[in-house]
Amino acid sequence: MTYEVFSIKDQSITKNNVYLIMDKKTRHTAIVDTGGTMKQIRDIVLEKELVLTMVLITHTHPDHIRNVNEIADQYNCNVYVSEKEVQYYQYQCNNLQTFQDMEALTLGETTITCVVTPGHTKGSTCFLLSDSFFTGDTIFIEGCGICNTPGGSANDMYQSVTKVKHLVEDSVLVYPGHTYKNYPGKSMQFVKDNNIYFCMEEEEHFVSFRMRRNQNGLMDFI
Repeated sequence: MTYEVFSIKDQSITKNNVYLIMDKKTRHTAIVDTGGTMKQIRDIVLEKELVLTMVLITHTHPDHIRNVNEIADQYNCNVYVSEKEVQYYQYQCNNLQTFQDMEALTLGETTITCVVTPGHTKGSTCFLLSDSFFTGDTIFIEGCGICNTPGGSANDMYQSVTKVKHLVEDSVLVYPGHTYKNYPGKSMQFVKDNNIYFCMEEEEHFVSFRMRRNQNGLMDFI
């Protein structure tokens, strides 16, 4: 692999996972979502001698964009968000850049493909590398993101899960935005075998289960 992955675990109630992708040759680094604390981010950048050059935002819910302007300013990073997400929510931040579905970004010798996967939000995005897949709140090891917030759609989520099934190889490791049971880094094959949403073939069944009543807690990704 041309890159290495580091992670930060947010200790707040949302328990976000923040990932840093370091290109081995240049040490240029992308941070995937900006939750956690600035101290956690600064500490790992210093400890691992990272050169932070890029921010990748999976979607613009507050727990995933915390610290984004401070990071953009302190490290002079561009912040990449899907054009669909930016347009729908009129999102703005410092150093904002947009991308289209399946657009490739270059981090040193590492290629990052932006896979737009609406469902949790209108322009949610997963980031695909040679051996890793960063999924935000689209796909968790155990389930998928809720679809009842503005711009969310269970029908879109079904299409996104179907897209991922065909696009991502079984050996690729999955790194979601939250984990409550299984650790990040399970294989896509594991997700396909154990995630109930990957086992639902019919869109109507998928949508009715995802939008079932009385989902009020943090575990409603299942």
